[in-house]
Amino acid sequence: MARFTYAVLSRAVPGREEEFVAWYRDRHFRDVLKMPGVVGGKLVSLEFQRVYEFDDAPQWTLLTLYELEGDDPEAVIDSIKAASGSDQMPMSGALTKAGMIQAAGQVIAAS
Repeated sequence: MARFTYAVLSRAVPGREEEFVAWYRDRHFRDVLKMPGVVGGKLVSLEFQRVYEFDDAPQWTLLTLYELEGDDPEAVIDSIKAASGSDQMPMSGALTKAGMIQAAGQVIAAS
């Protein structure tokens, strides 16, 4: 069965970074890991960016790498997106949803 990596860059509403990271780490990340087709994940803090002062660059808060399994990663991603914001997977007001970047790519397994 094919495996894919689903990468999500996200950022917090300015001033609500701690609330955002706590929600993402303790709630959202775990909820996504329970979804069918999601077999693993890694959550990476992008705190190092704050050391630099980029005027026009977005300051991402988290990078999430999910490992998906199946023939169609788009269907798994669509189910994650559809569940987000539901009672089962509530969203946080500390998330800047318009600033999210999402991408999927096939993982090439080494033999």
